[in-house]
Amino acid sequence: MIALVDADRFEEMRQRLQARVKPSRYAHSMGVSQAAEQLARIYGVNENDAAVAGLLHDWDKALSFKQLRKLAKKHTKVPKAVRKNIPGVLHAYTAPYSLKKEFPELTDGVLQAIERHTCAAPEMADLDMVVFIADIIEPGRTFGDVAPLREAVGEVSLEELFYMTYKATMIYLLEDDKAIHPDSLITWNAWVAKREASEGGCFGSVSAGDASEASEAVGRRALTADAAPSAAAPDGAAGATAHEAAAPEAVSSPKADGSSADASEAACVRNVRPNGARIITIE
Repeated sequence: MIALVDADRFEEMRQRLQARVKPSRYAHSMGVSQAAEQLARIYGVNENDAAVAGLLHDWDKALSFKQLRKLAKKHTKVPKAVRKNIPGVLHAYTAPYSLKKEFPELTDGVLQAIERHTCAAPEMADLDMVVFIADIIEPGRTFGDVAPLREAVGEVSLEELFYMTYKATMIYLLEDDKAIHPDSLITWNAWVAKREASEGGCFGSVSAGDASEASEAVGRRALTADAAPSAAAPDGAAGATAHEAAAPEAVSSPKADGSSADASEAACVRNVRPNGARIITIE
């Protein structure tokens, strides 16, 4: 089912989001929308759905923790301990309810991707992974190890890129002494098991010849952070705190030497889908 969101409706969504959230949150949401659309093009996912889900993923960040707790208690199955101790994740769980009322045409797939953009799930649809990754690597982000994630776009499979991104969020939460949603640990364990069970212990592992062909076809796609510096950090796996991102002004560009993000990831390179061979510019 394709989302019934045309250009005029998207513009209406954008304007309503801008009026609803803080300027920094709006800038971040625009960056996620653009990054999600680019990832969708590279990995063969519906670009319209990705752009819409990226735009609206933080819709309920406009609400107070008190409002979020009330909504979560009424409309979700989020445990009481999470509602009380990790309120930073609640906006993801309440957003599908809020957005379905505001924009009835949104598909279940778009709403699911929005719901899963913080804690993810053991089973992730391609759109889910695209939105999760975009939330972390959009151009306004400048935390820790975001650069290798951007550099891996188009070089590794979508599953491997999601795994790398999820791992980065888990490390951030642990190093910053953040509380972690119990479901995030279940999700992490599930993806570790999947990766270990995959060929070569790596999602999308291919032969050296195939890796060379993939590299030649796609090149290095890095979402660079040339915009004003931001201390924004991910609220991905648990999201205990809000992130305030700078307005994105970056463009996609291949790295001059064409080297991979990390030697340990070289074995995970695979061909992306044929319609992912182009680079979309973030303006």
